[in-house]
Amino acid sequence: MKFPWNKYEELPLDRRNTLQIFITNECNLRCNGCFARDIIKNDSSYMSLEEYQKVISEFLKRDGKQINLLGGEPLLHPNIREIVNINKKENIKTTIYTNGYFLDRFKPEDLEGVKLRVSLYCKNGKVKSVDSLPLTNIPFDANYMVSKKTNLDNLLDSADYLEKNHKCKVFFISSIRELDNPNQEFFEDTEATMPVLEYKKLVHNFMREYQGKMNVHVSKRGVFESTKTIADNKCKFANYFIGGKIIQCPYDIVNLKFQKSYEFEDRFCQHNNTCLMSKIIFKRK
Repeated sequence: MKFPWNKYEELPLDRRNTLQIFITNECNLRCNGCFARDIIKNDSSYMSLEEYQKVISEFLKRDGKQINLLGGEPLLHPNIREIVNINKKENIKTTIYTNGYFLDRFKPEDLEGVKLRVSLYCKNGKVKSVDSLPLTNIPFDANYMVSKKTNLDNLLDSADYLEKNHKCKVFFISSIRELDNPNQEFFEDTEATMPVLEYKKLVHNFMREYQGKMNVHVSKRGVFESTKTIADNKCKFANYFIGGKIIQCPYDIVNLKFQKSYEFEDRFCQHNNTCLMSKIIFKRK
């Protein structure tokens, strides 16, 4: 597979000490591919502002730089605006991972300064489809999670629609579950999981055929390597769940591998010589 370097240049990636905070177990969907489903289950609960403040205080003591807000569906949290404002006051970079169904409940100023990453499975369908997103003037990055059902035309049509109708500037290609792993050390693959070499081929074909102007982010998934960013296998991630449940590496979430605390850049990667959660950023020339 020959990568179309004549069309793209790679941009360096700034990896930051990142805490992913699961602020609610409430969700309007119950996706089979949800990597946190064994923790959130059917528990309908929200993180209190008091708990959130304590989490942020500890995060800053540990030289944290970025917060990712997840769930459940984080936009369902009744205090999401207050949570965003807490992060703004502390000058914390913030990304919200959302299914996008409730974007029309917000004004642009509610989420100003926050990066929204909308998770999508298909161009049209019952769950997480591009066509089901409400049309708003709130900017977001599209996070398209490919599956066995994803074909090249669907991926290209989705990118074209998102760029034209939602003014997206970033198209992030990822996958349902992290990798095709027969031994299931990390995740139990769902029936939707695309084999990793098929994922690589699909991404290559998309990059060759795509004619738009969005930056394309590609999740490495163990088959893509950066030409700009030096490999780093010290963990810059941690995950915090309601009630003080901590899991350092996202790969350990399905295994419910809890620990008492966390530190950034202290533990070497248990799974690979470079973080499989990393991505590569490509810009059209």
